[in-house]
Amino acid sequence: MIVLLSLQVFDDCEQNYPRMLQHNDSLQSSTATEKGTAQYLLCGIRGSLSQVFDIQIPNITVPINIGVTQIDFSLTDIKIYNLQVPELDVKLNEQNIVQLYLPNCNVDLKFQWKFQQSSYPYTTDSGSGTVVLRNGTMSGSAISEVDGVKCPGHMKVNVIKSNLEYQSLKIQLQGGQSWIFQSLIDIIMEAVQVQIAGFISSTMSAGFVKLANDVFEDGRREMNYANKKFIKDERYTDRVQIGSRFATLLFSGQTYLKENLTDEYITNGVGGITLNKFNADIQMAVKDEAFNNIFFMFHKYENAFSGKDFKCVKHPTLRFTNTAALVSILVEVNETQVEIQLIAKPVVMDNISAITGKIRFDYFPYSIELRDGIDADSLLAAVLEHMNDTSEDAAFQYNYTLMVDIRTYQVVFDASERVMRLIGDTPEECMPYRLSDPL
Repeated sequence: MIVLLSLQVFDDCEQNYPRMLQHNDSLQSSTATEKGTAQYLLCGIRGSLSQVFDIQIPNITVPINIGVTQIDFSLTDIKIYNLQVPELDVKLNEQNIVQLYLPNCNVDLKFQWKFQQSSYPYTTDSGSGTVVLRNGTMSGSAISEVDGVKCPGHMKVNVIKSNLEYQSLKIQLQGGQSWIFQSLIDIIMEAVQVQIAGFISSTMSAGFVKLANDVFEDGRREMNYANKKFIKDERYTDRVQIGSRFATLLFSGQTYLKENLTDEYITNGVGGITLNKFNADIQMAVKDEAFNNIFFMFHKYENAFSGKDFKCVKHPTLRFTNTAALVSILVEVNETQVEIQLIAKPVVMDNISAITGKIRFDYFPYSIELRDGIDADSLLAAVLEHMNDTSEDAAFQYNYTLMVDIRTYQVVFDASERVMRLIGDTPEECMPYRLSDPL
């Protein structure tokens, strides 16, 4: 049974941002192997199964010709009351296609039925019924794209086709007292079985669509900072990048002043992340300019990095070495400017009540420029204390990966690519599926 679907994940293409995003505007990415993609999707499906039981399922009407007359057999009030998805397999290839396989699925439905004879004596009858499908294998193929002209920053996902195969599909009809129903029950069951199989296939395909909506949720294109002045841009800069056994999502990762979106720190082409691959299941990469963007905004509009006894002359800047992150800050004391460098150790935070995480830094001394008349030790201590105090407010925000605890991931610095990578594996058991409004 094959079903064709097309899904426009974002149908609202209103553009409030000052310029359109391209591939090289990416400051943030998430990459997963086939294993990581499969586990992520499986946990997402399991976590959202309860929503499947609330799906409004359209009625099914099957016309059945029986010689000189016809009956219309209808199924109404169709409900899924059991759905088991024990495993999922993913294949990724160079054609940008994701192939999904869900073997050993079990589905149970219940419904009300009725039929109406179309000619004399216009017999009617009704009752209830159940469907039990066992050892079903659902497969499907999906492809994504971004229209950079008509709908930039929005993901379009097409489910090319889906197919359902099963070892056992049993239909039980209760009720039905008329002689015509009793005499035609075998014919009715045969006709209805084909329709039911198609219905289950399309419903499970719609589940893929629902999951895509959860993953690429329209309401998560931007995130507000606590001060309500700044927003983090979570738009996609390109379609899902699919290669041999890897898939990558590319994000803007930029920060804007909410009331003045034309004041951009990042200019065209400054971004761009090389899609390096690791054996770990999942990798999140953030470019140095994403952090510098945040420093710029908090310095310009909040003067966040000036302390009681010193003035921050320009926004701090971060660069990655192969072993650490270094932050340079130019401060002024008694009309004397002093360059200070701090070691920045990333700390991944998870807001348990929401689906937003943060990456802040713990700062440690590295070097200070010596100037006549300046107490270097006291100044370094004051700057260090102030930077640590402001670290959480000026943190890098990201949409939390619901099924993965990124706090446990290894931090890898890449000086040549100017990125920080968080690398780790998906858990064997799915983490609790938490849904809440972003901060």
